[in-house]
Amino acid sequence: MYKNEDGKVLRLKSGIVNLKTKDVTQNTEYTTDTNETGYVNGNYGADAQYLGTSFNGKKVHFKISGVQAWTDINNVELYLYNDSYILSTYYVYNHSLIHTISTDLFQGNVNSIAIGPAPKFMKEDTIYYSYDGHYFYTNYENLVNDNKVNKDPYYNYYQYIPHRTTSYLNNSIYNAYLDQYGVSDESALYNQADLFFKVQNKYSINATMMYALALNESGLGLSQYALEYHNLFGHAAIDENPDNANQYSSLAECVKQHAYNFLQQGYLNPNDSRYHGSWFGDKASGINVNYASDPYWGEKAASFYYHLDEDGIDQEKNPIKTIQLSKDLKVYAPNKKDVLYTYKKGDIVSVHILKDGIGYYKISSEAPVKNNDLNVNSKYKNSYVYIKKSDFK
Repeated sequence: MYKNEDGKVLRLKSGIVNLKTKDVTQNTEYTTDTNETGYVNGNYGADAQYLGTSFNGKKVHFKISGVQAWTDINNVELYLYNDSYILSTYYVYNHSLIHTISTDLFQGNVNSIAIGPAPKFMKEDTIYYSYDGHYFYTNYENLVNDNKVNKDPYYNYYQYIPHRTTSYLNNSIYNAYLDQYGVSDESALYNQADLFFKVQNKYSINATMMYALALNESGLGLSQYALEYHNLFGHAAIDENPDNANQYSSLAECVKQHAYNFLQQGYLNPNDSRYHGSWFGDKASGINVNYASDPYWGEKAASFYYHLDEDGIDQEKNPIKTIQLSKDLKVYAPNKKDVLYTYKKGDIVSVHILKDGIGYYKISSEAPVKNNDLNVNSKYKNSYVYIKKSDFK
């Protein structure tokens, strides 16, 4: 351990990064290993894995929610590992994978959520550590030394299903979910299933993914913004000024704007700077990268989808494949000649497979395709694209 003259720890052999050093209205900015800028709020996830300190002692390298990044050392605190600290962990209960998220290393404040089906290699009555949700370790020392339990990465289906899929759930499931919490009379989301499925039919964006996100962002439809502003998704409710939230004339207008302007024009548009994949994801890929400061926003939205799809209907009918690329992946137009967009080596990519063909996968496009080109202003109409199997590995 190395400290400066003020006693601040600057360098460790291994240890913990405490991100909860600021007020909830303030985010911690970082630069990823791939030189992209990002941000996280330690009040929603306090602990990160310490990876190192820069030679000059001014930057700290850490890992949280799948992303490896550098931040100014004054943004964080460094601690040697001690089992008295409350760290984020995973465990299996009733066939579900539970993530216990630490929001304070010292006070014992945690938030436990069932994020998806537990992978077969994980056992009950065992605590696991992971700062990417893909590889798991039975203690912190094993995590530091990369002695992982699983050889192949785990990708939570509900966290990596693309938005360009179809939900087949019965409308009554939405109300039944709210009934469990006894909020039927108060929730802005009660009796709104038809609205989400109408938007799905018009824009080809998964209705239950939108509903799950609305549950997460609006606190089951009980938030002030949902009830007074008709804002179900936290649009423009930024951390430093949440009262800046957009106001809509109706819930229908809000869901329409979310599907068309926020998703189709932005987070689902490969030509938009906000695009990192159309799945909920984490801080390494997916909508979570730029939509929210909460490092586990993607897991929380996925958790709602997982509970709504408790019979696995959508999981069965929407086959996906998720991998971390070992080479660049070009996405081809229906003519199999024009390249519409490209994922880079090292990216985590999830695709909805429509057909397993010879040499190619036919997959759902992330954005509308018209005349063998992306056109986010046109109708989606079951837009499809192709990827080479030889590149998708």
